[in-house]
Amino acid sequence: MSAPSDIVLRSDDDGSIQSIIRKKFEPSNFDWLTTLLGRPEAGADEVSLLQRAQRHLSTLHRVSELLAGARDLEGLSDITLTAILEVTAADRAAIVLRREDPSTGGAEIAAARARSPEHARFTVSRALVSDVLDKGVSRFAHDATADGSFSRRHGVSRLPVRSVMCVPLRTTGEVLGALYADSVSGAGRFSEDDLELLAAVGNQAGVALHRVRLMGELGRLHLDTLRAIAATIDAKDGYTHRHSERVAMLARRLAQEIGLDAGQQEAAEFAALLHDLGKIAVPDAILNKPARLTPDEFAEMKKHPVLGASILANIQSPAVLAVIPGVQYHHEWWDGSGYPEGLSGEDIPLLGRVLAVADFLDALTSSRSYRQPISLESAIRQVDEGAGTHFDPRIADAALRLFARGALA
Repeated sequence: MSAPSDIVLRSDDDGSIQSIIRKKFEPSNFDWLTTLLGRPEAGADEVSLLQRAQRHLSTLHRVSELLAGARDLEGLSDITLTAILEVTAADRAAIVLRREDPSTGGAEIAAARARSPEHARFTVSRALVSDVLDKGVSRFAHDATADGSFSRRHGVSRLPVRSVMCVPLRTTGEVLGALYADSVSGAGRFSEDDLELLAAVGNQAGVALHRVRLMGELGRLHLDTLRAIAATIDAKDGYTHRHSERVAMLARRLAQEIGLDAGQQEAAEFAALLHDLGKIAVPDAILNKPARLTPDEFAEMKKHPVLGASILANIQSPAVLAVIPGVQYHHEWWDGSGYPEGLSGEDIPLLGRVLAVADFLDALTSSRSYRQPISLESAIRQVDEGAGTHFDPRIADAALRLFARGALA
């Protein structure tokens, strides 16, 4: 997720940063809570100490639960920045990630948030972040205006920064980025306890970020594998080069148009990539016959949806099992005249109904050995005519809307 364009990293004149407090916290080490409870503080009784400990523990527990459900950087950033602004006196907060691209100076703001619109424009010191990234330390200043590196002509912000904190965003063995928070009014807005809490959140967010990145890599591997399978299927059928990829694109757009969520859109795309998997078991002489199929040959071809579903059923992955209805039922018609089971109406799984339209559109607009392709305009007209007989009227109408917007080309 990109940060707003008016939030940037600033290179300090001499690359130095003089913080009042410089500390390193070990991941998963909560001994500081014991220290907190045992540390004498003027004017603080045992009840206030316990309340402060409870605040730390409840915050970390809540953030941990929320981060466990984060599926991407956007969700992780939203959870983390919300927590920082809720439990500290920060006016602004940002997530800075380490980058290999030298043009970013080794770091880039991935997300940022301000408590109010008048504080939305701000700059994060690159020297401050670099120190946190390079040394894995947490940095803290009670009053940044008293720190020379923050009071130069090009300051951290066009508004005076008073208190500032920056902590590592890390796993146990690697610093992935940094969490930054500052205030624009009043020195001493943050305490060491705030820094310790932010550092603990940084440890949790770092682990969650590592998990999100691994999930992303697995997702890409999963999609690349499906595309490789789809390419193998299309290569076997000499007349349907890249057919599966085109159907996948159409299916995803149709799924989005009818209001399906991101997970269902992805399932539609994956199902479309694999919808002809069963053709692996169909003889090449039938697949590549340069003429219309005989009734017996067509009966053999009609087996491919069930064969494809049967092959996929051997893979015990929720993501793969979710696409089976699309693979098995993409040749069912709304009026019950399709195959393999002659289902009708809403008895046909939704993925099957979406793929039926997408597959039909690409089949008509692609070359076959026994006919030339027709125009997309002619194909969409046939979809319109088949609404309520061959196709789910809602999905047919979605295809017409996409065509009208030029989104099917």
